Formats: sequence, C-alpha cells, structure tokens
Amino acid sequence: MKYMPPTKAIDNEDGFVLVVAMLVLIILVVIGIAATNTTNVEYQIAVNDRVAKEDFYNQETCLADGKYQFRTWLTTTYITTAENAAFFPPAGTDANGNGINDISECNDANGVVVGAFKIRNVEDSGPSNSGTPINGWEDQAIFCADPNNCTQSEINNHPANKFPAMSHKDKPIPGSGYDPKNFEIRRYVVTSYSPDTNKNVILQEGVYKVFNKF
Repeated sequence: MKYMPPTKAIDNEDGFVLVVAMLVLIILVVIGIAATNTTNVEYQIAVNDRVAKEDFYNQETCLADGKYQFRTWLTTTYITTAENAAFFPPAGTDANGNGINDISECNDANGVVVGAFKIRNVEDSGPSNSGTPINGWEDQAIFCADPNNCTQSEINNHPANKFPAMSHKDKPIPGSGYDPKNFEIRRYVVTSYSPDTNKNVILQEGVYKVFNKF
C-alpha cells in the first residue's frame, strides 16, 4: 500500500493583493476628484468675492462723485421744483446708448461704465414710507422685465426710489452754528449702483445743505 500524505490547503494570496491595490486606487481617485472640486469651489468663491469688492469700491467712488458734482444738480430749477418731484438726472445725452444720462455715469480707468448716481430729495411720504416714487428716471427700463412697459411696482423698486423717510426741510443740526430763526436745512439722498443688473451693490448716502430761510 502506497502512503498518501494528508491533504493540505493551498496558501495563495495573489488575488487578495490585486483587490487591495484596486481599492486603494479607487480611494485615491475619489480623494483627487474631491480635492479638485473643492479647489474649483474655493476659486469661484474668491472670484465672486473679488467682483463684489470691486463693485463696492466702484459704487463708493461713484457716490463721492455725485456729491462732488453738487453744483451740477443743485440748481435753482432743482431747488424750486416740488420736493416730491425734484430729481437728477432727467433724460439727456446718452452717447454710448446704454440708457443712462452721460452726466451721471462713472467710468473706470479704461473708460468702462461701472456705476451711475442719482439724486433726489429725501421726503417723508409715499408707499413703504420711503418717499414718493420718481417715475422719470432715465434708466428705468434697465430694471423692468419689459423695457417698453414698466409696471408701477418696478418703478417703485428702482434703487433711487428706496431710502429711509425723513423730513426734507428741517431745523439746522444742533451745534452746527446756524440759527434756526434764520436758517434751515434741506435733505437729499445720493444713490449709486451698477447698470449691470447682475451686480447688486447699491450705496446710498444722505446729505444736507443749509439755506437762508425765505
């Protein structure tokens, strides 16, 4: 009788190594894709932040320009117009055809229009307690769904028609040195915004001027 050694299981793990290698490769691919997506998101956030800051600085400069040009808009005609109807600018020269009066445009160093400023009286009546809406803004159509048929709601929501309500005429600010018996102040609101409706930075500042009572 021939002797047969006991049966022994074959100890071969070559297939296991292949499976582990594939799993590691898949994990690395997933990590790489996730890292790429994270980088793209962070890049887009950085771009959006830069655009928003750039727009803010543009509107801040345009706001200052509107105040600096007060002699252009604070005319006798403007002052003598009813306080709920005085505004600047009315329709006027539009050389570049963008719907904005050239006199109120603000350009960057390359001559690109980056903002526009509007002036109107601060007053304490009207819808939403924010003054009587001006229906004659020369760029109103930019903010309307149908440029040829602006609704009253769209007119009300024009950036320059939204501001905190206060009295247009008032006594001089205490400590200003002006005698309330002989002087009064009149309040105005300067609004600056981008003509690009994809940008949403809107800046406003209230200003006042002292007048002799008459």
